[in-house]
Amino acid sequence: MLNSWESLSEKFIKKGFWLYLFSFIIWPIGYIVKIILSNDLSVEEIWILYWIVSLISLLSVYHDLWLTEALNFFLPKFIVEKNYNKFKSVLVYALLAQIPTSLFIWSILYFASNYLSLNYFNSWSLATETQYSLQIFCLFFIWMNLFSIVNTVFWATQNTKLQKWTEFVRMTSILIFTAWFWWFWIWTLINYSWTWILGLIFWIMFSYSLFYKKYYLPYLKEAKVYFDKKLFKEVFSYALWVLLAANVWTVLSQIDMQLIIYLLWPRDAWFYTNYASIIWIPFIIITPIIWFLFPVVSELNSSWNTDKIWLIKSMFYKYFSVIAIAISGLMFVFWEQISFIFFWEKFRFSWIILMYSAFFLIFNFLLQINFQILAWVWRIKERVKILWIWLLINIPLNLIFIDLLWVKWSSLAVWLSWIPIFYLSNKATSNFSLKFDFKFFLKNLLLIVVLNIWLYFTILPYIWFISRITDLIFILLISIFYIITIWLFNQSEFRLFYRELKNILPKK
Repeated sequence: MLNSWESLSEKFIKKGFWLYLFSFIIWPIGYIVKIILSNDLSVEEIWILYWIVSLISLLSVYHDLWLTEALNFFLPKFIVEKNYNKFKSVLVYALLAQIPTSLFIWSILYFASNYLSLNYFNSWSLATETQYSLQIFCLFFIWMNLFSIVNTVFWATQNTKLQKWTEFVRMTSILIFTAWFWWFWIWTLINYSWTWILGLIFWIMFSYSLFYKKYYLPYLKEAKVYFDKKLFKEVFSYALWVLLAANVWTVLSQIDMQLIIYLLWPRDAWFYTNYASIIWIPFIIITPIIWFLFPVVSELNSSWNTDKIWLIKSMFYKYFSVIAIAISGLMFVFWEQISFIFFWEKFRFSWIILMYSAFFLIFNFLLQINFQILAWVWRIKERVKILWIWLLINIPLNLIFIDLLWVKWSSLAVWLSWIPIFYLSNKATSNFSLKFDFKFFLKNLLLIVVLNIWLYFTILPYIWFISRITDLIFILLISIFYIITIWLFNQSEFRLFYRELKNILPKK
């Protein structure tokens, strides 16, 4: 399943190709959908739709006690051991765990939908639409959980091609149904809620057919499911710590918007939601490869190849730090235009929020690397402790900044909290000793500062809300020039990176 004959460099290059190919195809689809919604629905309707999605995401932490996520750690080990009985058994454990918990949460959401629409969402003018949309997303909650196990198998076996193919099918289906409602002028909150469900149905059908053909028939059909008390305890013990980490992580991802709604108004939360959509664009670059690190690091740790984990951390720190500051500089120069392009004139305020956080991306980029290493070398407890410290820092900062300085300062509160957490996570992974290449970083920092000063004073004055399409073309052309300039400046370093990656060979 893992293609053990491939070197680590081949895995990163080949599988990374599929990760980024599909990521750069898929992410514009999501933004096209959001652009259509921003045009067709009112601000209040949009924030209700995405707040329901946010609520479902928050509750998804509990749907299987995080057993499905724990599979990312255990499945690569069982594949290396060629123990398909254990492989199949833990899949069944996860499936059986999520059925009762999912049904319990679904029943609460469904029967309390009217109460939630009035008292949680405070949508008195849209109470009926909110209630029906929430009931529709109850189906999303159930079916999404059924899919998550198959998706985890694709990740754990490092089959990035299948994983991204299924994601492409889901997003394309959502876009098609959204475009259909838009074309026939059926612009309602309830109809657009159904697009998520219809897209998910196609996703599940496609994913399970691939799983049956690629995994069940050749590997799992003859495997036996058995109850092993030691295995069961080991899996649940790990899942418990992942659950604690996930609780904090999910709260952190939602707490700022929850506080904005509580202290300010839901309309402000939608400005913040649009800002978050923009600020997370750079993570399209790093998230695929970071998630691919899950099973790779677990596989290396199972084989006691800690020296290769050190090399991975070293290379990722070196190159991703430069990518982070390059993206931060570009977003800082063109923040207002980017907000206008994505979310129309009525949401231009989101650019002000973006301004306060662009330069903190580097801490989040590097933090992600540290957290994945901690999770997949069985040091999940340390990760949980760091996340709890993060929560204790984040909430007071949000309370102070939002109350005194309005919604735009919430983003700064979130990103300031990344700095101490990056320090703690870096300290926790210090046994994978790292010598950071400051010379490489500083010379690129100087180049990026010069480039962005030039863009700000010579190019930006000519891009001033001419039209959304024209501004988009301008920024895309400038981004291509920007990337090529940095690439040419670092040609020798990127060749060195390729050679270093090729030298990370598996032990025979």
